[in-house]
Amino acid sequence: MWKKLTGLKDQLHAARGQSVGMQRRLMLYWVSMILAVFAALLLVLSVAGVFSGSDQKLNQALITEQNNVSIQLAQQMGALTAQGVALSSQITNILDDALYIGSVSTLNDQGNRLIALERQLFTPLNAAIQSSPCNGVFVILDATTNTAAPTAETSRAGLYLRFMNLSNKSAVNQDIVYFRGVPEVARENQLELHNRWNLEFDTSRLPGYARLMGQTVTRLADSAHWTGRVRLTDTWEDALLLLVPIQGSDGTTQGVCGIELGDLYFRLSYPAYQSEFGSMVTVLAPMSEGRLRLSQGMTGGLEGTYLSNTDTLTVKEGNYFNTYEGESGTFLGVHTRLNLEINEAPVCAVTLIAQDSWAAAAAQRRTVWILSSLCFLLLMLGLSFCLSRRFVKPIFQSFQAIQEENALESEPSGISEIDALMDFIRSKNQNQAIGEGGLPPDIAELFNTFARRAESLTATERNILRYYADGREISEVAELAYISIHTVRKHNANMYQKLGVGSRDELMLYLELFRRCGRLDELF
Repeated sequence: MWKKLTGLKDQLHAARGQSVGMQRRLMLYWVSMILAVFAALLLVLSVAGVFSGSDQKLNQALITEQNNVSIQLAQQMGALTAQGVALSSQITNILDDALYIGSVSTLNDQGNRLIALERQLFTPLNAAIQSSPCNGVFVILDATTNTAAPTAETSRAGLYLRFMNLSNKSAVNQDIVYFRGVPEVARENQLELHNRWNLEFDTSRLPGYARLMGQTVTRLADSAHWTGRVRLTDTWEDALLLLVPIQGSDGTTQGVCGIELGDLYFRLSYPAYQSEFGSMVTVLAPMSEGRLRLSQGMTGGLEGTYLSNTDTLTVKEGNYFNTYEGESGTFLGVHTRLNLEINEAPVCAVTLIAQDSWAAAAAQRRTVWILSSLCFLLLMLGLSFCLSRRFVKPIFQSFQAIQEENALESEPSGISEIDALMDFIRSKNQNQAIGEGGLPPDIAELFNTFARRAESLTATERNILRYYADGREISEVAELAYISIHTVRKHNANMYQKLGVGSRDELMLYLELFRRCGRLDELF
């Protein structure tokens, strides 16, 4: 095993000592320079924010979240509307059985009959709240227990069941509180009275109630009406209310039933989604004339944002996302129109994110790209510099050794063509002229190739090449040729390309070798 390791080590040392062709070194150098230019371009584009792709990334994140919440909202609101219509039909059947002939208004001042009726209505209401994605259900009858009361015109009997102590969007194992209705029904069903309990409803504070009571019902689903966000009577709680008319057997409207979608319930159902760009907020609100009216809708969890649920946002369409501007700030997002209306305005499901949080995340992504591009550029520049030194330095040293006639003492350059030539020079007497016939085949081919390439030079380039062969510097060449140094450099670049050299030092080495071999005139 030790012998094998020793042999492998010797092979590695031998491989390092082998010369590499000039063409391969030049190719490696140019590859590093091309990569350096590419890194510089990458850095410029990164500063411009081209590669961070923040707009596209935000668009994808918004669309993904929007698809989820819009489908969920459409299903929830559709299910609530269907549940409200079904509840209205159930209550109509109960009223028909209880009243036989006549309207519900015949129950005015009939306390015992109202209690008996509310006992029957409790069952479908309790079933509805347990099975619906909401936090409250109610029924309002067009009757009152005391027509002599000062508020009799707007006071109406009924039942209102609500969930209390909400902790999540599931109705399972939630406690039900008795918000409106006769207390006897609450006691019989072991329900706690709400701390703002009242016997009857104040319909003056219920938007749309009077309109529903005065209209002729043709189809319950078409008559169902969602109010905007309203403050529940004597509470600090806001809610959207679905109102569905209750149709009697004679075709008249006997009252309304409905479903509550509370503000707290909605926030728990749609918490803020934490994305890489910040908190995404779900909004359900009417939109008309390019304005999103949050005060009439519902907002999900607002954690990590400064959005106000009473603001009105002006909508500006964009390529990747829309801009929503209001008093509480500027937000970015997308919206989807639902098959729903509030106050005769179409309702939209909206996903929003604060512009400031997106800008901070975008700046961070851009910084990462800039630093990565800068590191790549510095690495490529360092590699190019090292390769340049490793490529040019041995050429310069060999050129100097030939000029000083110290070829016998010079170290190997590591470039196969130069090392072969130096070996040939060492094998000859320093004072002996070198003829073409004495050159090794590979060196002779190198000279012949260079001479053929020199034939492609223009007259001006050939004249500049002669000045260099005479030992002139670039400033002297400019004066002798009556041209600017910039023009000389342009000619130099063309000459290097045509002659297949990578630098002036390499060019001067070729000229010196042609001079020592007595073939310099072939180049002019």
